[in-house]
Parts: sequence; structure tokens; C-alpha cells
Amino acid sequence: MSTFAPPTAKHPPNHPRFLLFLICAFASAGQLAIDIYVPALPVMAHYYETSAQAIQSSVTGYLIAYACGQLLFGPMADAYGRKRILALGLGMFTLGCALSLAAPNLETFVAARVLQGFGIAATNLLAKAIITDSFAGQALVHAYTYMATAWGLAPIIAPVIGAHLQEAFGWRSCLVFLLVYSFGMWAVLWRYRETLAQPVRLHPATLLKNARKVLASPVFQSCFLAQGLCYSILLVFNIVGPFMVQNTLHEPPTFFGYLALAIGVMYFLGGISNRLHHARLPTPEQRLRIGARVMTAAAFAMLALALTVGLQVWTLMAPVLVMAFCAGAMYPTLMAKGNSIFPHIAGLTSAILGFALLLVSSGMMGLAGFVSIHSLTPLAVFFCIVGLTVIAMVGKLLQHLQQPPAAGLAKSAAGR
Repeated sequence: MSTFAPPTAKHPPNHPRFLLFLICAFASAGQLAIDIYVPALPVMAHYYETSAQAIQSSVTGYLIAYACGQLLFGPMADAYGRKRILALGLGMFTLGCALSLAAPNLETFVAARVLQGFGIAATNLLAKAIITDSFAGQALVHAYTYMATAWGLAPIIAPVIGAHLQEAFGWRSCLVFLLVYSFGMWAVLWRYRETLAQPVRLHPATLLKNARKVLASPVFQSCFLAQGLCYSILLVFNIVGPFMVQNTLHEPPTFFGYLALAIGVMYFLGGISNRLHHARLPTPEQRLRIGARVMTAAAFAMLALALTVGLQVWTLMAPVLVMAFCAGAMYPTLMAKGNSIFPHIAGLTSAILGFALLLVSSGMMGLAGFVSIHSLTPLAVFFCIVGLTVIAMVGKLLQHLQQPPAAGLAKSAAGR
């Protein structure tokens, strides 16, 4: 079993600000890799001589691999340490970036994206585990607020970067950006000091028993479903939006990029609202309820506009801006509660949560592939269903929020 050296004068502990920088940079990586090239999807479909649905499969395949990778890396990180597993995943991601640049056909490109998704799963997953290792109390919530903001802002800023890179250097420059970003993460990882205090033996029976306890938690179930659905709003817009804006409304890629940036600002403002504390302001629990209701109201407003006005830039954007703000406001609370239920197996808990919410998001994106890009009504109906489901999940969560997690979680003997 691997040994973890305690902090010393020669090897001091990580500074909190450095940890926040690492958490935000690593949490953003997986999201950047999803959306950096979405403005180029129409051009790539033409380059590979395929359909919109086929080129979108590169995003869906990435997400499925991203979800599956977390199930492997989470328990391994509890047993062998955060830093070693980060290095393993990051190596796979860097290799996938290089392979995507050399891909001669769609099949090779999709395979490269799957490798990227599987490897980068370690960064987002272990960013959450490092938070649980290193922070407690209100500092834990604040750290998750920073992470959730970076995690949600990245897929919105990424299309802006990708659109400008595409217009200036061609769509492959987006893939070069990801390769360079991976080198930056290697530099950050080199400075990181291990935060896992006590390794947990990787015993299959104990692992299975603990996983069952996590999955049986009503709080966990509500959190991952609500998170996945909130996140799917941003992902679905980034998948369907480029085709609506470029092919149907005949706007350039950079125009869509700035629309996505506006959504990112709203998501950011929603996340920052969690840092505001005042007796007259709603509590985190109240914010969840209000956010879910306002999000659903915006979806129904989009449906009304679709049936009366039709597809225009403002009828598409105005409701999505409101939904993005609500998602940003709810996400930190959902993430903090879901990941901190069982702190002594933070890697496993984060892995299952990450797998589950990405599986939900992947399913939503798969359904979104069949949404018409010529009419706003199908997209509005999709968002209405999502909003109503979020309301149901938040209601279930609030019923159990004050209850302690399931007792009797199996604890493995720690090894040194």
C-alpha cells in the first residue's frame, strides 16, 4: 500500500489559494474540452462529410467516457492518492488531444474524444475530492461555490474562445488549445502536495457495500438528478444552439460565441449570489426552491414565445439567460451536499455522483440530438420537462435535507 508523507518544513501543505486555483483549473478542463469546438460542429460535419447527429456523437461519446472514467478513478484515488491518479488521467487526456489532431476520419476523431473524456474524468472528480480533503464548514461551501462557478462558466466561455480560434486559424486550432491547456495542468500538478490523509484499501466487497449505501441515500439521489438536469440545460443549448444560430438564423460562429458568453455571465452571477449573506435574503434551501420554480417558469415562457413569435435570437436567448442564472444559483448547494455526505470516502462519493450526473446529461444530450434546429417549440418543450423534473427533485431533497446520512457505512481498514 502506498505511503503518504505528512506535511513538513521541506514539504509544506498546500496553500488554500493554490488549492482553489488548482480546483478551478482542473474542474474547468473537462468542460473546456466538451465545448471548445462546438461553434465548429457545422464546419466539422462538412469536413468529415457526415450529418449533424453524427458529429454530435463525438460530444456524447466524450461525456459517456467522462462518466465511466470517474467510476474507475474515484476508488483508486481513495486507495493510491490523489496525485498519482491525477497524473494517470492527465496522461490519457494529453494522448487523446494529440490523437484528435492527427485523426484522418470521424471514427478516429470520436475514439480520440473518448480517450480524452475517460482521462479528464480524473481532474473534475478529484478536484471535488481535494475540496473535501482540505476544507470544512463554510469554507467547504465557498470552495464548492468557486468550483461550481468555474465548472459551469467554462462551457460557456469555451465557445467564444473556440469561435475566435476557428475564424483565425481553422477548427483544428481548438484542439491545439486543449493540448496546450493539458501542459498547463501538468505544471500545476507538479506543485500539488498530496491531500489524502488516510488511504482506504481497495477491497471489492467493501467497495460494493459502500457504493450501495451512497446510491441508497435519498439526498444523493435528489442531488445528482437535479444537478444533471440543471447542467443539461447548458449542454443542450451548446449543442443545439450553434445549428439554430448559424444554419437557421444565418449568424456567424462568433455571434453564437458571444451569446454563449452572455449565458456564462448569468450563470456566474447566479453562482456568486451564494456568497451573499443577509438575514433578509433566502436561505440556501429557499434558493433551491425559488430557483427551480423560476427556471421552470422561464421554460414555459419560451414555449409561449415559440408558439406566438417563433424562432428569433431574443426568443431563444431571453429564457435561457434566466435558466442559466437559476442553474448557477442552485448548483453550489447541490454539489456541496451531494459530495460531502460521506467524507471519508470522498473519492468514491464524487465518482458515483459525477458518473450519475454525467449519465443524466449524456441522456439529455442524446435526446437533444433529435430536437429540430428550425423551430423553437421542440426545444422549449424539452426545457419545460426538465424544469418540472427539477422542481420534483428539489422538493424531494428538501424533505431529507435536515436528516443525517445513512448510518452503517462500511469502513475499510486504512493501510500505509
